[in-house]
Order: sequence, then structure tokens, then C-alpha cells
Amino acid sequence: MASSSIGNGSKGTTYEDDFFMFLSCGARDGLPKSRVRVDFSSEKYGRKVEPSTEPNIARFWEDHKRNNPRLFNGSKFRMQSVDMLERDGEGNNLVTFRIGLTDYRDFMGTNMSRDAAYLRQEGQQSCGDPHAYLSQPVGVGAVVITSDEQVVLMRRSSWVSEGSGLLDCPGGHAEPKEVAKVCGSNKFTNHAVLDELFGSIVNEIRDEVSEDVLQ
Repeated sequence: MASSSIGNGSKGTTYEDDFFMFLSCGARDGLPKSRVRVDFSSEKYGRKVEPSTEPNIARFWEDHKRNNPRLFNGSKFRMQSVDMLERDGEGNNLVTFRIGLTDYRDFMGTNMSRDAAYLRQEGQQSCGDPHAYLSQPVGVGAVVITSDEQVVLMRRSSWVSEGSGLLDCPGGHAEPKEVAKVCGSNKFTNHAVLDELFGSIVNEIRDEVSEDVLQ
């Protein structure tokens, strides 16, 4: 499943009214990595700039940092689009992610800001894409089922900016810095980004739950 969340600029925002699903693959057990493709380009798939609201991003970020000094910026992958239009040689559907780069500051200043609804409207009118001016960072999450058929849930920390104190599945973000260790900062390959999309959730489960569940 690929989806997008939009906030309203307030701490502890929930997303029931602002949740957009890009794609549901329909496969009960998900799709194997062999049926997933990545088209990466930081130039083609980066966030477009909406001039009238761009100054608000820095102000919004600084306001949040003053209220929460533990916040820090970092690069993230950006999801431009995803579809299942291609098939492999056996006729199976292939999922293709078109991915660029963004950062956490831009996510807070677009998706999570009070400008989010306006940016969606302007993106649709100006670019034919309601997400053109949004950060759209790629997050990952997992449903961990124990041997006695229980689902692992975790309570989010009280200091995080999204969903603080709420129950959640193990998850986080795919990290460009991990791909840079393999490819160099300016030489990201589609294959390396795909590896990080799948590898990052394994790392999140290891770090947030236990390495034992991966045995």
C-alpha cells in the first residue's frame, strides 16, 4: 500500500480526514522485491516550489524547533508517484515507484503545515498534480505478527511531531544517507534505492522491536 498524509500544522495531528491512498496492490501477502521497480531522479521527482508559501517553510520549522529542540533535519526520499502499469515476462503486475529527494524540514513545512490544503489546490491547478508542492517523504512500516498470532504495536514518543503518544506499527523512513554509503552522494542507482526501501523496514524492526524476530 502507498499513501500520503496531510496535517494541519498542530502538534499531535491525526490524519483521518486527510489521507490519500496512491495504490493498493491487492495482494494479501504483499509483493516480493522482484516485482517492485524504482525510477529514481532527484531532478525529475523533486518537490516543486510554490513561491508565495516557500518563506513559511523556514518559519514553521524554526517555530517547531523552538518548541521541540530534539527536532533535526535530514534528507528523505520523496515519492512522486507509484503505479502497476507494467508486467513481467510471466504476466505478473509490477509496481513502479518514481522517487526523488526531499528533507524533514520541507515535510513539516508543506505536508504538516497550515498551507497544506492550499498547496494541494495550487498543485492541481498549476501542475495537474495535487502533490507537486508537497514534500511526500517515503515512510516504511511493518505488521509484525508473533508466533502466538499477536500483532506488535508500539506507543510513539511524546516528543515526536507526528502522532505523538499514539499506537503505531514499527516503522520509520528509508534513508538516502544509507544509499550514499554504497553509491556516493551523487550517484544513486535505482537498484540501490530499491534495496534501501526493503532493507530499511528490516532495520526498523530490529531497532524498535528485537533482532530475535528476524531470525
